[in-house]
Amino acid sequence: MKKLALIVISIAISGLTYAQGKYGKTPQDSVTCIESLIYKDYMTSDPALALSLWKKAYSVCPESQLTLYINGVKLYQGLIKGATDAKLQQAYKDTMYSIFDKRITVFGDKAKVLGLKGQTMLVYSKNEPQKIFDVLNESVELGGTESEPGTLVALIFAVANLEKDGKKTKADVVEMYEKVVAITGTKQDESYVEAQKKIEAVAAPYLDCEILVPMAEKNFEANKSNLDWLRRTVKLLRFKKCYEAPIFAKVAEAYFALEPSAEGADGMGKLFLGKKDYSKAIDFFNKAADMATNDEEKSTYVMSIAEAYLYAKNYSSARTYALKAAGLKSGWGEPYIVIGDAYLYSASSCDDGELGKWGAYWAAVDKYQKAKSIDSSVAEEANKKIARASASFPPTKDLFFYGKQKGDAYTVGCWINESTTIRVND
Repeated sequence: MKKLALIVISIAISGLTYAQGKYGKTPQDSVTCIESLIYKDYMTSDPALALSLWKKAYSVCPESQLTLYINGVKLYQGLIKGATDAKLQQAYKDTMYSIFDKRITVFGDKAKVLGLKGQTMLVYSKNEPQKIFDVLNESVELGGTESEPGTLVALIFAVANLEKDGKKTKADVVEMYEKVVAITGTKQDESYVEAQKKIEAVAAPYLDCEILVPMAEKNFEANKSNLDWLRRTVKLLRFKKCYEAPIFAKVAEAYFALEPSAEGADGMGKLFLGKKDYSKAIDFFNKAADMATNDEEKSTYVMSIAEAYLYAKNYSSARTYALKAAGLKSGWGEPYIVIGDAYLYSASSCDDGELGKWGAYWAAVDKYQKAKSIDSSVAEEANKKIARASASFPPTKDLFFYGKQKGDAYTVGCWINESTTIRVND
């Protein structure tokens, strides 16, 4: 009775639609189509029956539903998983890929579907890296800025796989990285943000100065007015600390001229820091801090000011800005590392012929210990610096001359002007 009702409904539907060909070329095709489309009800409970019905629908009414192609891929993925014979498994894969191709013929949306096909090939046909790359690359060429996030991630994997096979160069990987992040970087959707993280993780081993500098030199003239290219290139060169390369100066200056931003000012600051022009570096870092949009961002730029003063041997100003940076970002140990360094480097200038030199070392260790107590990420660095400073502590016998002993309180003079505890190295 149920089947009879289904047939009656099918005939009614086919009478309305068969002329358009959506459910088949003839009324009988429409009946067969509607009967077969119930394959979806059996995909979990009876995959074999579902496949049999799906094949009829796929043959008779390929234009009926987009889900026919989506579910067809799922059915063949199940067959691939269950197959033990390599030839049979390959036949299933070939059929699965052909479903994507036919979907394009029937429903279009070629860029998106090629991306889905390429992502599927990346999982099921790892031994065909060139074909995978070609499919994904065509997808992105067609899709442009509307390329799917999963496709962009798959493409960077594909080009990296070809590089490992010796068929692409490191420069090719970086060029593709630039291409795909130019897309993800313009999107606010969370899926693109996550995609960019994955893309950066894949590309990270290829992003070094040896590759980035020649690439920037080659592309600069053609892109010196291209804001997106300048922004990405400054970010890459800065991330890998390629500051000493002359091209970094060119790119940073061109970028800042077109877009005076916090990021651009920071890039210029690092440029002049690399050239040991500390006054200009501090100038740009101050501009970056002024343009920062939040305390987290501002703290980074203020910290750069502190480091620039440290390199310039203006230790008092280094401490001032390090404390300011620490006030902008809680639980951050790095500012106290800088202050400790400022104290350590002041040992000779604070030498008053008595305990002053050692006082600078004691005060430095206090700051290193504070750094690691609030921020475990700097513990290793802090411990190394503590060991270095501790090696310069006086022996116990030298303290007796000044009427002092281990554990006594001591106020460091000089510019430091802080209370500390006397320590010895024996």
